[in-house]
Amino acid sequence: MFKSRNKILDDGGGGQSLCLNSLVKKGSNFIKICFLFNFMGCQSDITFTDQKKSHVVIDSFIQEDQIESLDILVVVDTSGSMSDNFDEVGMGMESLRLDIENLTHDYQFGFITTDSQNLSYAGPFDSSSASIDIMLATSLLSQVPGEEGFSSTYVFLNSDDGIDFVRPESDFLLFLVSDEDEQGSISPSAFREWLIYFFPDVSHDIVAITTIPGGLCGNYGQFGEKYTELASLYGKDSLDICDETWSLWLSESSFITRQKDYVALSDESPILESIVVYENHESISDWVYIEPNNIIQLGFLPDPGDLIEVGYKVYD
Repeated sequence: MFKSRNKILDDGGGGQSLCLNSLVKKGSNFIKICFLFNFMGCQSDITFTDQKKSHVVIDSFIQEDQIESLDILVVVDTSGSMSDNFDEVGMGMESLRLDIENLTHDYQFGFITTDSQNLSYAGPFDSSSASIDIMLATSLLSQVPGEEGFSSTYVFLNSDDGIDFVRPESDFLLFLVSDEDEQGSISPSAFREWLIYFFPDVSHDIVAITTIPGGLCGNYGQFGEKYTELASLYGKDSLDICDETWSLWLSESSFITRQKDYVALSDESPILESIVVYENHESISDWVYIEPNNIIQLGFLPDPGDLIEVGYKVYD
């Protein structure tokens, strides 16, 4: 038996007020209704928590030193259709040289054709060479019909001239320039594996300058698909040979140095609000997350030896 405490409630119908002990006597249905009313009407007192489990992922890198010495080999298609591109190639390499000199003065350029059966070579050109030497180097090569950039590179680097050109302790940068596809039998993956084998103790990189779908060459007869596939294996796109500004893109690219200003996240689904970035174990805010590339883009270039860490959560 409930004792009345004289608590007065409104019956909701505008009639006489009811005591609590009177309400209890009305039965359990009313108690259920009151419970439902309180549950629906007091949602601010109820907290829902995300029960998904997550774990922490940490991606990091240590900024490497700048390059000390660099060998640049430019492999140029000198077939008839390429004759109107020779000047652009020369000017592009001279523009690149100015950028390289901001990093090191210990560099050299070499130029060869894409015809391994009629290999033509001009070089080496270094910091003591006049600008006109590099600008005209492509025009000095023999005009030959072959368009096999991969095999031409292989033959040259194993020749006497190639052995003299490549310095054992220098990083290596390879340019492949053609308005046609690579027409040899070597696949892009096999060519990359060979480059890794050939340069085991130094860094190497490639740049493909060719015709691309949707580029300014229009509906060209043949795109440089194998060159573009090779570029993708190095994490980049081909440059459009028909875009006269491609030489300017070189100065904006970071392939001429091993230094990085971004962190590629190893997990594709980071919880964005959980991301934290550290430079030498101190939290920093000068960064943005670029979703299409799944990278953290830093707003600065870390100094050599700096440790960059990105921590974030992902759902299990």
